Amino acid sequence: MRIKWLVFGSILLLSFSLAACGTSGTQSGSAPTGNNDTAPPSIDKASTDLSATTRTYKTAFGEIQIPVSVQRVVTLQYASQMLSVGVKPIGAASHLLENTDPAFQGIEDVGTLEAINYEKILSLQPDLIITADIDKDVYDKLSKIAPTVDLPWMDYDMYGHVKAIGDILNKQQEAAAWQAEFDKKLTTAKEQTLGKIGEGKTVAIYRIDPKEFYVYGARNMGFTIYKALGLTPPPAIQKELDKDPNFWAAPISMELLPDYAADYVFVSLLPGEEAAGRYQEIKSSAIWKNLSAVKNNHVYEINMDTWLGYTPHDIELQLQDAVKLLTQAQ
Repeated sequence: MRIKWLVFGSILLLSFSLAACGTSGTQSGSAPTGNNDTAPPSIDKASTDLSATTRTYKTAFGEIQIPVSVQRVVTLQYASQMLSVGVKPIGAASHLLENTDPAFQGIEDVGTLEAINYEKILSLQPDLIITADIDKDVYDKLSKIAPTVDLPWMDYDMYGHVKAIGDILNKQQEAAAWQAEFDKKLTTAKEQTLGKIGEGKTVAIYRIDPKEFYVYGARNMGFTIYKALGLTPPPAIQKELDKDPNFWAAPISMELLPDYAADYVFVSLLPGEEAAGRYQEIKSSAIWKNLSAVKNNHVYEINMDTWLGYTPHDIELQLQDAVKLLTQAQ
């Protein structure tokens, strides 16, 4: 179910770009517009009304009042980001709970994105609901239960998600602390990786579906490789990233694969016999066998269930996996 949602959602979200902005009474927040993926909503430090219990937050669905101090939150998309700033949701969508980290235990399941359990959410008595890219009719139903903030997924990268959630929950300091700790881990991971493979080596990420062959940019799997570890993409991918730093992925024909070749290659397969069979066909082709990464035994098959996730907890696991594979490279 998690893979099904992530694959479908990743493709679908390429077309979503809801803009959001915000102001506040006691404290004001504003969600970014356009493609400002790392700038979180800001807080107005000059506010003098310190007695208010709510603040105004403006979204694409209109202006709403949200609690200054949030106690009970249900989320349909941002459980990992909430946990990263020290807030455990009381309820979350099913796919968010398919995580073995103990931090997710005890969070109530409120249904899938296709079949939200509104009665369950109502029974949890949340004082805030946080979603991503929902339809207006869903927003209206949720808003009758509690104030609902719809935070556009594609407006932020992984860092921006945490910062934005930190603002909504009034946990800016916690979000900054998470960032500082994560940066320390990145520094160690980069030193380990570059110490093994050296500077200037290129890395490519491929995904094989039954009907498509994808090359990744800087979201999902690409975030860990290109943004977190700071490794170098093939020139053809770098060209796309220069145009759009949030470039996700693109399908290519096998004839174009040499243009996306690299010193090291990560490969993921859509689950199922069809994708596995297609991968075997690709591996037997002359185009594949002539790739430098193939010749040098620098091709690493990675688990899509681990690598397609785009949350702080997912990125941590991907980072560990990437370092292990690349530092053991021969």
